[in-house]
Amino acid sequence: MLYYFFMNPVEIYKLLPKTNCGECPQKTCMAFALSVLKGEVSAEQCPYLSEEAKEILSGIEIKDWKAELIEKLKAEVAGLDYKSITPGIGAELKGNSISIRCFGTEYIISPEGEITTEGHINPWIKILLLHYVRTAGKGQLSGRWVNLSELKSGMVKASSFHRDCEEPLREFFDNHHTLVANMLPALGGERTHQEGCDEAWLVRALPKVPALILYWKRTDDEPSSLKILFDSTADRFLDVESLIFLFEGLVNILEHTVARMGKH
Repeated sequence: MLYYFFMNPVEIYKLLPKTNCGECPQKTCMAFALSVLKGEVSAEQCPYLSEEAKEILSGIEIKDWKAELIEKLKAEVAGLDYKSITPGIGAELKGNSISIRCFGTEYIISPEGEITTEGHINPWIKILLLHYVRTAGKGQLSGRWVNLSELKSGMVKASSFHRDCEEPLREFFDNHHTLVANMLPALGGERTHQEGCDEAWLVRALPKVPALILYWKRTDDEPSSLKILFDSTADRFLDVESLIFLFEGLVNILEHTVARMGKH
């Protein structure tokens, strides 16, 4: 008889080989642990998992954490006074609802926290927008660009941001440059000038969360590199975990586009 129980990502990670071999659907064991918890992969997809670990992990109860989080956020947003928070977050009132642009697309959020748009909408964008509204940030942008590590609690998340956001974007600029250059304007981006780099893009990810993407091409002496900078006020509007979540979403958009192109 199986006894179903809950585990957190660290507990799952401890049962894995911790070699980051890359032979499973993820690049690292921690990423694999998170995917197991989310139900995106099965534990048996790790080729080096012990039989004991397989038996333990077979009893994990997979919960739809995204759906639960969305419902929680909707309940919190439903108690907000949209009229008072709209100026602070750079949104627009549309009747009793508010309009917010995220990566170039307009989303309408009802007083009950329901989100609609003309195109496709997924759990990622729902979580992000509801969290942005719930945070109800205030203040003007400073115009001073900083690394994620300089934001509140950013130092401890900087390596994750580099691995999960900056490095994948660098690879897209390296390998699919024309595609990226064509897509970014539709995603709220525009080319800009920045001293010291080969290419710079100002991306209006959210009304009060602009980002500056700086790209350096590979040379004979140096590999390519990419940095994502934020206005120094970004942590008033989203915490650093949400900023990472935001740009993981951009990476996913590009990944899906490349995958679709590969099928044609």
